[in-house]
Amino acid sequence: MVMEEEESKARMHIKELLSVIEAMYEIRISNMESVIEFIIGETLDADRILAICTALNSWVALNSAPYSEVELPLEVVEEFVRRIEG
Repeated sequence: MVMEEEESKARMHIKELLSVIEAMYEIRISNMESVIEFIIGETLDADRILAICTALNSWVALNSAPYSEVELPLEVVEEFVRRIEG
């Protein structure tokens, strides 16, 4: 039960952070659920989630155009997770 609650909080936190990225760059992340699932599979820690989503924000800033649909490559997400997890 406790683990489910932690996972639910982490899921909500990631979704909120990715939604901020969408709003900032006026994009839509087409594979948001896949990204959320991947990150949750790696960590439920709020600080690590923030660091991963901050890295994704930088990636989006450099690799997307406004008013577009963006797919975050899971290889990129995996690389950020690996680097942040140390």
